Amino acid sequence: MSIIEGSTKEFGNTSVLLHSLGSSCYRIEWYSRMTGASTSLAKLMQGKYVVIRKWAQARNMSDVSSEFNSRNSALIHFLNNVDIVKSQDEWIIAAKQHCLNLFVENEGLKPVTKASFPKPRLQGAIGKEVVVKSKVGEKEIAHGLLLQLVGNQAEIQLMNAKKKYYSKQVYIR
Repeated sequence: MSIIEGSTKEFGNTSVLLHSLGSSCYRIEWYSRMTGASTSLAKLMQGKYVVIRKWAQARNMSDVSSEFNSRNSALIHFLNNVDIVKSQDEWIIAAKQHCLNLFVENEGLKPVTKASFPKPRLQGAIGKEVVVKSKVGEKEIAHGLLLQLVGNQAEIQLMNAKKKYYSKQVYIR
């Protein structure tokens, strides 16, 4: 695996790198110097993608990964789970646009001219402690660390298990 020359760009405290994994495989990496964490989107083979979240070594947490057969689903999951802690909105949008451009180029797709990057409600809370409330929102039912956003759900590390809850039940502690 090697970094492709000229593909690395800095966006404030975020670096976006492109790695070559072979002739048609690649990995786009979003690295946050602020937190020491990285999120990567890798094409492993035709129709097989994986998004991996690596935590800072000081966190002593296991990596989180999700596999996809659809490139669009993998890209959306990747962009929704990159680390945006203490980053300016302009840098986040520019970095996400760069990731999209790298993805489009490596997938051989037409360039995307007008991309929209809505920020999921809990994206800034990834890796932080959150509380889960009942569907009515009155009673606290769990608390733990937010690992990743998966569609309309949030995956949370509880004491000894990982569990998914609807994101509307999850709140920053």
